[in-house]
Amino acid sequence: MTAFLNADLHCHSVVSDGTLTPEELAVRAQANGVELWALTDHDEVGGQHRAAAAARAAGMAYLTGTEISVTFCNETVHIVGLGFDADNAEMTQGLYDTRGGRGKRAQEMSEQLAQVGIRGAYEGALKFVGNPELISRTHFARFLVE
Repeated sequence: MTAFLNADLHCHSVVSDGTLTPEELAVRAQANGVELWALTDHDEVGGQHRAAAAARAAGMAYLTGTEISVTFCNETVHIVGLGFDADNAEMTQGLYDTRGGRGKRAQEMSEQLAQVGIRGAYEGALKFVGNPELISRTHFARFLVE
């Protein structure tokens, strides 16, 4: 019989659009029997060192990760990248460049919401953002639910 590894290779922290810190995610993963874990925040590697340390402290193997947003055939596609050097300058610059369009898109979402009578959406969404460069639909959704 083949033994399987319990792995969670796709989760987001407050560094992008999640609601838990990298440390809280590691504790939750360990409590659920995860043996191999990766933090895959959107277009960001800022939580990688914290996540790796928390995984080690919880006795889990860790794999660096990120969810990269790309446009392919005029569609946004999200690709999970794993097992890279989180300190690689080209990687961090590329992710920074990818994040560049999020602010403009967020302002456009806010304007669309204002047109239907929901004012202050951008400012409201910012209350849920750990990194303003990573403001997303998820943050607007949290604002709207509030």
